[in-house]
Amino acid sequence: MQLLPSELHEVRRAALRDTVQLTGSLVPGRELTIAAEVSGRIEDVSLREGQAVKAGEGLVTIDVEALRNQLEQQQSTAQATLAQLDLARAQLRRTTDLVGRGVTSSSSLETEAANVAQLEANYAALMKQVASAEDDLSKARITAPFDGVISKRSVNAGAFASPGTELLQLVDISELILEGGIPVNYAPRLRVGQQVSIRVDGIPGRRFEGTINRVAPVAVAGTRVLPVYATIANTNDLLKGGMFAAGELVLEETQDGIGIPTTAIREDGDKTYVLRVEDDRVVRQEVEIARTWNRGRTSEIASGLDAGDIIVSQAMERLQDGTRVNRIGAAQ
Repeated sequence: MQLLPSELHEVRRAALRDTVQLTGSLVPGRELTIAAEVSGRIEDVSLREGQAVKAGEGLVTIDVEALRNQLEQQQSTAQATLAQLDLARAQLRRTTDLVGRGVTSSSSLETEAANVAQLEANYAALMKQVASAEDDLSKARITAPFDGVISKRSVNAGAFASPGTELLQLVDISELILEGGIPVNYAPRLRVGQQVSIRVDGIPGRRFEGTINRVAPVAVAGTRVLPVYATIANTNDLLKGGMFAAGELVLEETQDGIGIPTTAIREDGDKTYVLRVEDDRVVRQEVEIARTWNRGRTSEIASGLDAGDIIVSQAMERLQDGTRVNRIGAAQ
């Protein structure tokens, strides 16, 4: 009987895995909508979609004339109040001295002390207003909080912005998050740190490796799908947010095992065996199965086979122990 390469399997030691299919979309590892925190006219916004920025780099400048005027007014009022406070404190010291010498009544001392206390309270409130005005002024120049790329620009120079007005969207795609889902019955075998290997639409012939960093506690309402999130390194910026990805999540693995296609396993009563190719014949070789991997498609052999053995990988009923064979090509 002739045996094709697809009907043979060369036994090797290799990593054996249990995996589950994982599909989903890629989203930026970090993304932020940048909004105005103060009112004013947009003075400068030169960046556009697709431009990269560094942390601390200026993004938008809001006209600060009104804010600066407000700050100067608050500072002037505070300085005037401080001058009044200094005068009141000096008057209180003089009144205290006079009361001590019996020259004036204690009621004058109480009046002076109340005046000082009121001015101190006013000055403290004004200094808070000055600090608030300084903070508003600092918010007029908006900088990038992290390295990233502008993904959306919502305003142009000359437009008026008020607190909450959306200005830009900034994304960091040095790492992407695969937002995928798997059947909820795999939940007991999921854990943070498991590896994923994915393919991405539009980038043929490439696989990207990642790691599970979050697992949702409940399935999506109305489904039996559990959301999982994997971090994918974006080497050379090939990946973009919104791309569709599909791959495998590794639930469990062993690094050095003998695995053969489960289709190669034959049974005779309570005996389990395979057909091993020896010279120009196939011979019965009893094996002990440790467990199955890859959703039952691969059987791990505990004993009976060694690396380099050639076995028949398909369930061919006409092929029996002792049958003469002619191999065509190398085993897979």
